[in-house]
Amino acid sequence: MRSLRGLRRGHWLLATALACVSCTALDPPQHNPVEPPSQSATRATLHLRTKELADGRFIGLAFSGGGSRAAVFGAAVMKELDRAGLLQQVDVLSAVSGGALPAAAYALEGYHEFNFQNGFIEQVGRDFQRAMLGPWYTVPQNVLRYVLTDRIPAEQVIRVLDDKLFRGATFADLNPSKPILLLNSTDALTGEPFVISDERFAELGLSLAPFSIARAVYMSAAYPGVLEPLALPYAETGADRTDRPPLLAYDGGAADNLGIRTLMRVLDDTLSQRSMQDLFPRGCLVVSVDATGRQRNEARTPLSAAAALLRGHRRNVLELAGIPVSQQDVAMFGSFRIGRDGTGGSCRFWHLALRQLPDGDPLGARVTHITTNLGLSADDQASLVEAAARLVAKGRADMHRTEGWASFTESPSAQSSPP
Repeated sequence: MRSLRGLRRGHWLLATALACVSCTALDPPQHNPVEPPSQSATRATLHLRTKELADGRFIGLAFSGGGSRAAVFGAAVMKELDRAGLLQQVDVLSAVSGGALPAAAYALEGYHEFNFQNGFIEQVGRDFQRAMLGPWYTVPQNVLRYVLTDRIPAEQVIRVLDDKLFRGATFADLNPSKPILLLNSTDALTGEPFVISDERFAELGLSLAPFSIARAVYMSAAYPGVLEPLALPYAETGADRTDRPPLLAYDGGAADNLGIRTLMRVLDDTLSQRSMQDLFPRGCLVVSVDATGRQRNEARTPLSAAAALLRGHRRNVLELAGIPVSQQDVAMFGSFRIGRDGTGGSCRFWHLALRQLPDGDPLGARVTHITTNLGLSADDQASLVEAAARLVAKGRADMHRTEGWASFTESPSAQSSPP
């Protein structure tokens, strides 16, 4: 998303050239994001239910941000985990920004054209950026509006996401047989995480069921200063709420660009009442799909504060997950304590990161320097697919040689039988 900022420079001349052209501005459609509260629950919840607890084991899959690089890499990793028999056992998907595209698409299996076994990577790898900027910038009033406001309008992005991928899907359309879907955004007024869930929407007096998936993905990906935050008004039910200003939500990466903390919170809350041995006797695993790239900086330009914070958050979260700073682009495995007081037990951590492919490797040099945007070339997508295959294969091989990983490497049929 951050690379979109650079597109502004090229549009100054376009704005001048088109300023004298007379035509009608193409205003983005106005969708009403607020629906009457409903009691219907969705598959976006912070609470594990019978389905997630049935097999006596927890597996969470976290997707990082990183635009289409994260979307395609995330989708490719899912395909590899599916071949290994692990994806089918995932209980919760937690995603940020670009990683929200494959997570939401998988959770919508069976809706409209969503079919994980047919064209999944191609779907989430579509060129959203060209669609986003092309039609809107053919109209001079819109070009001038962008130059003056310094931001890409929210409704234009949401419309493209809906038209090209989500096709009007709402949280009510999530497939009940697929994992829980948790998309991460940030409360722009407090800086606190805002996980798009039944529970957080209930605090606003709203039902999540009729809320647009495209809007939720936008909320998770709206990089501050480039994309507008999305306003969520409190429902007008009760005198104490009518005068409250709306909640403003933007990019979930401001709090955790890996999506890992949300899975930790779900585990901590789940283990607050019952023991690890009672709930997850088969174990616990969090898999991190990390599309964080490397930035070339031959000019030695100081990092922006936002970029420095993102790097610092990544270091801190990976350290919490059991990978020391010195090993974060090398080691694949760690473990961390779960439960609010840390006595609930331990959870294994599998880190699948593009940066584990070194710059000295031609594949690593390519995939870690793919620009963060919402449209990739076919060659870049093919490289990300190859990277996913290589990293998952290495992780699986290392698991077989590492004590304690047997329950995550055995065949699905063996895993479904009682211990």
